[in-house]
Amino acid sequence: MMGAGKVLRGFGFVCLVLWSMGGELRAQAGKLIRIVNSNRVTGTRDVSYLGGNVVFEHEGARMYCDSAVRYLNSNVIKAFGNIRLNQGDTLTMTAHAMEYDGNTRVARAKGDVVLRDPEMTLTTQRLELDRNINTAYYTTGGTITNDENVLKSQIGMYYAGPRMFSFKKNVELLNPRYRMECDTLQYFTTSRVAHFIGPTHIYSDSGQIYCENGRYNTVTDEAMFNHNAVVKQKNIELRGDSLYYHQRLEIGYSRGNIAITDTAEKFTVYGQEGVYKGKGDEVVTVTGRPLFLSYSEPDTLYISGDTIRTVKVDSSGHRQMYVYRDMRLYRKDLQGKADSLYYTSADSAFHLYGRPVLWSDTTQITGGLISITMSGNQPDSLFVFENAFILAIESDTFYNQIRGRDLKGNFEDRKLSKVLVIGNGQTVYYVKEEDGTFIGVNRADCSNLLILFAENKVKEIKFITKPDSRLIPLGMETDEDVRLKNFENRFGEKPELYQFKDLMISAP
Repeated sequence: MMGAGKVLRGFGFVCLVLWSMGGELRAQAGKLIRIVNSNRVTGTRDVSYLGGNVVFEHEGARMYCDSAVRYLNSNVIKAFGNIRLNQGDTLTMTAHAMEYDGNTRVARAKGDVVLRDPEMTLTTQRLELDRNINTAYYTTGGTITNDENVLKSQIGMYYAGPRMFSFKKNVELLNPRYRMECDTLQYFTTSRVAHFIGPTHIYSDSGQIYCENGRYNTVTDEAMFNHNAVVKQKNIELRGDSLYYHQRLEIGYSRGNIAITDTAEKFTVYGQEGVYKGKGDEVVTVTGRPLFLSYSEPDTLYISGDTIRTVKVDSSGHRQMYVYRDMRLYRKDLQGKADSLYYTSADSAFHLYGRPVLWSDTTQITGGLISITMSGNQPDSLFVFENAFILAIESDTFYNQIRGRDLKGNFEDRKLSKVLVIGNGQTVYYVKEEDGTFIGVNRADCSNLLILFAENKVKEIKFITKPDSRLIPLGMETDEDVRLKNFENRFGEKPELYQFKDLMISAP
């Protein structure tokens, strides 16, 4: 039979081993929470009830409360009333109640929770603070105040290291100058830059912005938007694959399948790159196969070129438009081509420069400068300066011609009705019998002429001064008789509608 001494020595050894193992387990689980102060302590060693000016500490964090329950074995404290947690000199949290786990270093607070650092203040009803990775997480809705910015969301995660919030669900950013609404947002409290993913709306007094990916600097009011970006500023709407916008300076840059629309003037400019400057004259510049569409006309007006620029010139909203290099225009009743075009909405006039040419059905008009004024969105007057020339197709081989120094014309029902030739007038006019048989060509020189048209064809020529004319029988004419100086058949250059629609294939 084993002696009593041996039994006691064996029992003591077992206790020593168990005590050592328990210490190792506690060390592996986490450092014990240390009670710094409590006015009252009751309970057992495992479960202690603390009351009155309770202060406890754990690995660099000090916590205060009115009362608490300490669970020694699990290394957990449940605190109640006037909770305050200080981590270093940068992070503070207050609440009505909190459970702190010393093993996981996680605090779960509830009841009017307020988390503060030097850059922001977070308020919510429930918050989980993980001291291991310096994050705070809520799912019950929260509000963050950062200088003049107020952010709200249903779900939020705060990363104390980079001082960054990640928000999800019903996200709203409020600023004295604008309001932002989105589904997912990352916000850096130091730089005050917001990154958003998913449908995002930004509203301000001057306009609104929509996009599905981008970032916004709330300090400088600069933004970069991607994917279905739309900026609406006053009466201007900008769209593009990517878009930069400075809201304070009212400057925007867009790239990739852009569209800039003026809802007041009722036009849209498509292209691949665009620049918008809102302050002052409000300038819009588009390059990259740009296309201008005016949808205020009975028939849509298409204009293309290498560069299209519009400028608002006064408070009434009047605009000027410039089209540079290889300008082409198309409308059902009128087509044109020139190196450049200038348009002003104040007098509704188009001016074509650089080998300009206009076509209306079977009539071609050329000169040094061509101007057309509009009335009620229809052609009203025509002015051609320097080397004015009208070429009208009479048959496959015959062309009626009118030339002079300048000319002035008028339209009726969107068709050329009469033309006054001013200075150095000359004509070539094919004469027909009543049955339509050609009998000859009338060749005349006269200082000033008046030509009447019917259905875009020459109906009658009136000589204002005495002409020098002769009728040449058909077959007796020479090339010099039937080809006036500066004769040039440019009908092969006439723009077609499909050419403009090709430019719209990539339009948003």
